[in-house]
This record gives sequence, structure tokens and C-alpha cells, in this order.
Amino acid sequence: MSTELGWLSLLPSLLAIFVAIATRRVIIALLGGVLLAHYLWLEYDAVAGAVSAALSLHEKLLDPGNILIWGFTLAIGALFGVLEQGGTFQHFVQALENKKWVHSPRRARLFTWILGVVTFIESNVSIMTSGTTSRPIYDRLGMSRQKLAYIIDSTCAPVCILIPLNAWGAFNLGLIGQQNIENPLTTLAVSVVLNAYAVFALFLALWVAWSGWNFGPMKKYEVAAKRAHVESQIAQTANSVVNKRATITVIASLALMVLMVPIMLFVTGEGSFVEGDGMLSVFTAIYIALAIAIVGTFISFPKSANKIAYGIGHGVIKILPLAVILWLAIALGDITRTLGAGQYLTQLINESLPVYLLPALVFILSAVTAFAIGSSWGTFALMLPLAIPLALGLGMPVPLLIGAALAGGIFGDHASPISDTTIIASLASGAEHISHVRTQLPYAMLAAGMTIVFYLIAGFFVQWQGLNPG
Repeated sequence: MSTELGWLSLLPSLLAIFVAIATRRVIIALLGGVLLAHYLWLEYDAVAGAVSAALSLHEKLLDPGNILIWGFTLAIGALFGVLEQGGTFQHFVQALENKKWVHSPRRARLFTWILGVVTFIESNVSIMTSGTTSRPIYDRLGMSRQKLAYIIDSTCAPVCILIPLNAWGAFNLGLIGQQNIENPLTTLAVSVVLNAYAVFALFLALWVAWSGWNFGPMKKYEVAAKRAHVESQIAQTANSVVNKRATITVIASLALMVLMVPIMLFVTGEGSFVEGDGMLSVFTAIYIALAIAIVGTFISFPKSANKIAYGIGHGVIKILPLAVILWLAIALGDITRTLGAGQYLTQLINESLPVYLLPALVFILSAVTAFAIGSSWGTFALMLPLAIPLALGLGMPVPLLIGAALAGGIFGDHASPISDTTIIASLASGAEHISHVRTQLPYAMLAAGMTIVFYLIAGFFVQWQGLNPG
């Protein structure tokens, strides 16, 4: 059935994306996409499609692997709720300002960018660490959460792909190794350098962090945040007493959240980081961080038991809509792959195209695929088996087309409102989801434009070298 649908296989994702952006009702948009996909899959039978969609959603909700995702997501809400409602974040931010480490908007943005770079082990942990640590600082300094969401989203995923000493590297190494490449590790290392979008996005985020440059819709959110900051500045500066134990609690909980991931990868992989259980590792790290936050908050403020309980409940309730969005996005991505949307898109490239266009076209096709299915990893799995044989068959540099496929996957994932990474960036920063998508898109498009120019130049160079081998 999937091979017969052709362009119709793209409709569910495109519907969800269009409705989400147009109406800002992401849950309704995703649910509509899921229903349409099952309707198409079961040959236009509305009743059977609705039943199939309900069964699929139930299956995804109770899937053992996904239960860890729900537990991880809700625990993040509880963690932030405890730290925020218990008062520890307030004292942590005050301590940073008293020590003059992060006392200005520029330093706050650079602080976030650096956090994203150094926590390259796992993208979701990196996003959550950078976002939850920086969020109260941005609020205190009158900076928009949309700017925070952009910086963490455009730092953490690119760093994870550029420093592939993590599950990202292991995943792509496995895909490359299946394609009869003589030295997969060296090929992956060279392709990392040729992943132009990740490089451009990372350093564009650094420039924005340094300069505070506002591009597109971002400006109105920054203006609104500054206005709100001025109105509350007197109340903010009235509290200057710092509880050192509260500061230690914040640092310890967030540091352990990061450090426990490689430790658990090593333990679950029986001595091998590559073979470790990534989701279980993240799940364990988050709950250890939550436990530290609860105990540390109670020690810092002995009469805070009610605030801690309220913080857990409040944090979970606030995070629940994003957990639902993530659930529906997973269900939509699964049925979209079943419909053959990725395979249909890959058929749009064939060997009759001019050689110099191939790197740019692989990037664009990979980007469209990631945008439609909302998954960079799913795009890698679809595109690398296409890009590598294409390069080998045409005598092109294999790392160049691998780099283009990986770059497109990252860009499409950044631009897509149904991407789990985009959703988690909204979650971590506390920004409204569609506002994050809208404000990030101009920056992502700018980096993508530079990437296309790079791949066109690289394609011309490869073709010229082929015509002039001497």
C-alpha cells in the first residue's frame, strides 16, 4: 500500500504542520494528522481508520520504551517545579549575579551557548540542562524565553552531531558500516566536518548569543520581555539574601543529571558506552536529579514540604500538554513511515541529475523528509542508505553526501513543529511551542541558505575535479 500512495503519503504530516502553525493548536493538528494517516492507510475507510488510529495511540502510550519517555518528561516538569516553587532557583540566580558571572544579557546568552556545547553526550539532556538552568536567569534579566529556546535548540543538536562521542555517533556509524564502506569511522569523522548546516547553525547561535541580534518575529518577544522586566525590577532587586545550600542544590541536581548519563550508559552497556541503553540512562539520571532537588530543597528550607509537593504537582501539570504533543508526534511519525513518505521523497533523486547539484539536493531532500516526519534520526536511517550508494555509484566523495544528508536531517528537525527536539526545547525554556517554531525558523532558514551555497560550491568543485583530474 505504501508504494501506491505516492505524494499522498506526505499529506498527514503536511496537514499537521500547516494546522499547527496556522491555528497554534498543536494537539488538534497532530491528532488530525494521525487520523488522516490511518484513513489513507486503510484505503479511505473512515471508521476503520479511526479505530486503527485509536489502537495505535494506545499502543504508543503503553509501549515500554515510550513509558520511559513519559516518565522522563513528567519528571523534568516535577524537577523544575520543585526548584522553582521551593525557592532554590531564585537563590541560585541571585548567587550568579552577586558573583558577577552572569549579570548581563550577553553573558546569559553565552552561558547558555557554552552549556549546550559542553553537555554534548545526549541532545535531550543537553537541552534540558541548558534550558532549565538558564530560564530563571533570562526571566531575571528581562530576556525572552523564545531567545533561550532558539539558542538551546540550535546549540545542543548540532553539537551532538559534530562531536559524535555519543549515541548519535554510534547510530550513524552503524548505518555507514552497513553500506560496504571500508573505514566507517574515518568516513564519519570526515563527514562531520562537511555537515555544513550544523556548523553554520552552531556559530550563528554563537553570534546571536554575543550580539543579541533579533531577526524576524523574535524582536517582539524580546521587546515584551524587557517591558515585563522593567515593571518587576523593583520586586526582583528587593531580595538579595542568598541561601548557599539552595545554590548547591541546583548545581548538584543539574550536574548529576548530566554526569549520570555516561555512567548509566557504561553500566547498562556492560563496559561499553556505545551499547548502553540511552533512554534508561536518561530516565535514571532525571529521577536522581529530582531526588537530589527534593532533598536539597527540604534541607535548604526545612518548612518547604508543602511547597515541594505543590511544585511537583504544578510542574507535572504544566508539562503535561507537551507530553501529549510528544505522544501524538511519535504516533504520527510511526504511521508516516509506514505510509512510505520517506521512501517516496528519496525517489525524487535519480542519477540523471547534474553531479554538482547532488550535495545540495541531498541536503534539501533530507531536510524535507525530517520536516515531514519530525525526526532527524529517522531521516538519517532513510537518507544514508540512499546517499552512500549514490556517491559510490557516481564516484563522488562519500563523506560529502553523508554530511549533506546529516545536515538536512538536522535542519528539517529544527524547522519542524512536530519534532521531539523542538518540543523539548520549548519545554525546557518554558516558551509557548508555536512561538518557538516561528521565532527560530528565520534563523534556521538563514543557516540553511548558507548551507545550500556551500554544497553548490562543493558540488561544482567535485565536478571540476572530475573533469580535470590532473
